[in-house]
Amino acid sequence: MANIPIPAGLDTKLCVLGDQVLAEIPSVLKQVWPDGRPIVIADGNTWGAAGREVHELLETAGLQPAPPHIFPAQPMLHADYVHVGELVPVLTGRTPVAVGAGTINDLVKRASVEAKTPGYLCVATAPSVDGYTSYGAALTVNGVKKTVPCPAPMAILADNRVIGSAPLPMIAGGYADLAAKIVAGADWHIAATLGITPYEPVAWDLVQKDLRSWLADPEELRDRQPAALAALFNGLAATGFAMQRMRDSRPASGAEHLFSHVWEMEGLTHQGEAPSHGFKVAIGSLISTAMMTAMFAWTPEEVQRRLATAHATTTEERQAQVDAFLQNSPFAAEVTQTAMGKLLTGEALAERRQAILKAWPELQAKVSAQLLPLDELRRRFQILGCPVKLADIGLDKAMLRHSIIVAGMIRNRYTFLDLLFEMGQLEEQIDNCRI
Repeated sequence: MANIPIPAGLDTKLCVLGDQVLAEIPSVLKQVWPDGRPIVIADGNTWGAAGREVHELLETAGLQPAPPHIFPAQPMLHADYVHVGELVPVLTGRTPVAVGAGTINDLVKRASVEAKTPGYLCVATAPSVDGYTSYGAALTVNGVKKTVPCPAPMAILADNRVIGSAPLPMIAGGYADLAAKIVAGADWHIAATLGITPYEPVAWDLVQKDLRSWLADPEELRDRQPAALAALFNGLAATGFAMQRMRDSRPASGAEHLFSHVWEMEGLTHQGEAPSHGFKVAIGSLISTAMMTAMFAWTPEEVQRRLATAHATTTEERQAQVDAFLQNSPFAAEVTQTAMGKLLTGEALAERRQAILKAWPELQAKVSAQLLPLDELRRRFQILGCPVKLADIGLDKAMLRHSIIVAGMIRNRYTFLDLLFEMGQLEEQIDNCRI
């Protein structure tokens, strides 16, 4: 077994990846929750992957687990807040053991808070998400995708046999989620350089310092080589620790995740199924890379020329755009408040445009150094079977346009979408986006 290093002061106290890790679960529970009565939470898929074995190990160890709570395998379980309410009475007075990947972990993470449990144990079943170790749960609340505040699990255990047996699309999705940190880092560069969201050096290094090495071997990951799987899991865990440290998803999430949130909120499907989070983020990362590469090819002189003739969106025009794109969506009221709240007009917009022009050479250098070339990112995704075309997840050009504009409305987080909008260049760049 190998303990994954955890920065001081975080909710998570133990994170282990290794062989025969499932067998250690009873001893970990006795150590961390000596008076707890465990209960396994899984779905029909993760129960077969590890949940049944975990429950039997707890019984054999004399820990008297409560009857497991198993969500159906079909239809696919989604991280909707309604399931939190279902779990709260089940978890009350017990020690939750979440066996699964992103959805199970997020539901148990929030439900544990509302049930007032003394933390919970996560048993990872796939190297598919960074949410295992993150602060907050990514949940859909009344139709709106949100990060709902709640502590990360106190302990996370991952068995090499289990994660190495995960379906390849889940492994590929984890790789795409980790690769998204490249474009998320570029978005953070933009926000920090403009003085909007400062760097947090420790969180930045947790994600970015070893990111290239974690992503270096998609071929070995496709072949399920242990070292590549370990690198992926370690990278995803480190990203979650960065989010724990900041109590925010800024280190791990930029515009690419906003695209994914829009597609989830609006119920995007392809061939009757909702694309996985990782697959949506893969397309989002390609879109972000294509658009940022194009815009940061502009010279300072071209930026000055563009800004000199750029339209300044009025409050009335923005409200009309929000109304047109959201129409009668269930999340329209909340998104409208966000979109209108971050609109700059008049002197404030003029000052921002001057700041953009002044900072352009620095922005250009930082973003260009951060991004992988679009063709290289696409090549790596193709090796693992990730989607690389809009149609691969059920999108067309019209839907892309809609998605990009709405993505710029739904969060206060500053990304290249806000930069383009404030420059008056977003519409043109959407039309020019080619992935």
